[in-house]
Amino acid sequence: MISELLENPLNLLGLIAFLVLLRAFLANDMTKLHALALVAWILALVWAIRTGNGPAQLAAGLLALANLWRYATIYRRTRQGLMSREEEALIAQVLAVEVPAQQRRLRDVITWRDVDIGEVLIRQGQVAPPLIFIAMGKMDIEHDGLPVGTCGPDDFIGEMSLISGEGASATVKVALPARIAVFDRDGLLRLVGGMPELSRALDRTLNRGLTAKIQRMNEASSQRWNFAG
Repeated sequence: MISELLENPLNLLGLIAFLVLLRAFLANDMTKLHALALVAWILALVWAIRTGNGPAQLAAGLLALANLWRYATIYRRTRQGLMSREEEALIAQVLAVEVPAQQRRLRDVITWRDVDIGEVLIRQGQVAPPLIFIAMGKMDIEHDGLPVGTCGPDDFIGEMSLISGEGASATVKVALPARIAVFDRDGLLRLVGGMPELSRALDRTLNRGLTAKIQRMNEASSQRWNFAG
């Protein structure tokens, strides 16, 4: 069989491709070079089928089938594991979720949007308002029609309602063009309900952010009061 492989250039090409793909299989890694090797292997398989080269055809066919499956698996896992820069900033850094499986599940309940000045994201009294993360921009916070503060990058809005289960306590309007991540509230609740460690990570982040936000708003209110007095 070795002599058959070496007699024809396509057989030799198939052998080289096999060695390259074997390395990819063992290393659990698939690069562009491995993709080219896969193409070469398919060419060798086509030649084996056309010429009726029995042993080579059988070997190439089985190995090609196995590596096609392997390549598809690695490619799918690689794509699932990739996060954009903004997704990484939110999920890995802000929420401190490091487990890849949990990161992928979180990505499924997040929608990224660009919003313009004047858009109302949450209305006071709104039932089950969305949880929103501000990646860029500025929001005005109003209560009973009066300004009570602002929110900016790395702030969450809607977290108080998510934690308490009550309606929105304030209205949130876009003050400057912004980039936001909107969480599917129902999907998020189902997700954290089945993953206690993720629930704890989310609670820590939201409570920490909420505390900082309330302190910031109290300081702003105090300064306005001192100025008025």
